Amino acid sequence: MNYHVLAESLIDLQESLHPSALNRGMSGLDKGSFFALNYLMAHGKKAYPKELSRKMAVSSARIAALLNHLEAMELIERTPDPQDCRQTIVSITDKGLSFIRQKRSQVVAMLTDLLQQLGPEDAAEYLRITRRIIRIACQNQQQLHP
Repeated sequence: MNYHVLAESLIDLQESLHPSALNRGMSGLDKGSFFALNYLMAHGKKAYPKELSRKMAVSSARIAALLNHLEAMELIERTPDPQDCRQTIVSITDKGLSFIRQKRSQVVAMLTDLLQQLGPEDAAEYLRITRRIIRIACQNQQQLHP
């Protein structure tokens, strides 16, 4: 089996998924914004920019630009850390929570429909394989950066 050809095909498939209804469901909210707001909602409603940068695997400059955008939309706020004035804490606002819950609900509805169309066996197999890919990717990442 030629895994290089398979990898090329996977890139092509992901590219064709980009304009899909699923991605259009997140319109008005790029994937980085969706990830950051979803992360804040799921992890105590606050985080340090450094933590977001690490979780998203993007530079601190990219996080700063993203946070500026989200702050301008009043979806997050940044405040000094009371225990370390050199640090900033990013918190999701009530408007941000409402916004991400609505967007997440839309995406979940689309994914639910997609998984139903796959059927129970294929949907379960897709999730099993996706979990395995994530596990392998995490193991590879840990080996590269112990």
